[in-house]
Amino acid sequence: MGCSNSGKTTLIEKLIHILNQRGYRIGTVKHHRGVFQFDLEGKDTWRHAQAGAEMVAMATPDGIGLVKKLTGEISLEQVLSLMSDMDIVIVEGFKTGSQPKIELVRSAISQQPVCSQEELLALVSDLPLDYGVPLYDINNIEGVADLIEERFLQPSKQNVHKELSHEQKKRYHRNIQLPGVGEAGQLKLLQSSVLVVGTGGLGSPVAFYLGAAGIGRLGLIDADTVDYSNLQRQILHSTSDLGRPKVESAREKLLALNPEIEVITYPYRFNEENAAELVKNYDIVVDATDNLATRYIINQACVAEGKPFIYGGVLSMVGQCMTILPGKGPCFRCIFRENPGDKAIKTTSDVGILGSVAGIIGTIQATEVVKYLLGQGELLVGRMLTMDAFSMNFMDVEVKRDKDCPACGKL
Repeated sequence: MGCSNSGKTTLIEKLIHILNQRGYRIGTVKHHRGVFQFDLEGKDTWRHAQAGAEMVAMATPDGIGLVKKLTGEISLEQVLSLMSDMDIVIVEGFKTGSQPKIELVRSAISQQPVCSQEELLALVSDLPLDYGVPLYDINNIEGVADLIEERFLQPSKQNVHKELSHEQKKRYHRNIQLPGVGEAGQLKLLQSSVLVVGTGGLGSPVAFYLGAAGIGRLGLIDADTVDYSNLQRQILHSTSDLGRPKVESAREKLLALNPEIEVITYPYRFNEENAAELVKNYDIVVDATDNLATRYIINQACVAEGKPFIYGGVLSMVGQCMTILPGKGPCFRCIFRENPGDKAIKTTSDVGILGSVAGIIGTIQATEVVKYLLGQGELLVGRMLTMDAFSMNFMDVEVKRDKDCPACGKL
């Protein structure tokens, strides 16, 4: 896109940053006719990586540098096959191929696009060009990111499931047989979206069962990497995943289980800065975290956005679960008004956790999600379900909404 010194790399850096913040995994390719120089500070590929691209390649006449340098010139199609895990691959410098292009045209460098009109999807320029395609101001990078997201990354409205395919009827046959579900209910699940905060002991069974049930879009947020200590209970991950980001490992397993669902990964922490933006993009949120601080943030964001969320907690041989519908029942702060601080709370690293206990509570959370999306059954609203695995005793404790709650009292 564009000619030399037109500012392509700066544009790409900004795009990478914006799309990365939105949870997309970015791969980039730099086509270069000179010698192979992959990671020199200040070079384009170095700048791509610094901006947040997860996979960076440089293609030269002598080969392509990806994880390792390959021999022989490589085509764009071969490059894309190597980056099959990426949600989007941004290519700088290839001038052939049928892929639609967004081109940068600057008055200081060039007066007209390099590509033909047929190849162009849009132009970014400081010139008042009329080229028969959308024109974005050179400073409107958000607009360019929106175009890419709407055109390539989000499912088109025309592709929303309107009826089940033959294969889907076979895959979800046991769901469809359930009273109150049927094909209409299964379509509702395929059209639904769930954000799972955490992909560990609780998040693993939650995501597995939601993926298997056919939830159309799953969002996974977790900043951690897979560690040996996780493998005793976090069933989305295996020994070969050690050191990998948990969201990557989880996404791989979920798509192997059900390739027709969409899995969006966010390899960073859920915090006050990103909470509202994340929550508003999903129908329901599952709290599969292991710390109180994050739970308070989830609660605040969901109450503010009017989004339901499923709370779950486990420790040692006990667990608990509750469904929170803002304005229709108690929220998390109605019960746990103030955070006592990390030092006052025991964690699984302090006292341990039986893996199957996390599995049971996570499975209950997934069940509550499906019931909510289908509008079926009695939810755990105003009821805290507690489990003691030692005695295998389940207890249902009534919890009332607090009209003075600082989070939901004014709803």
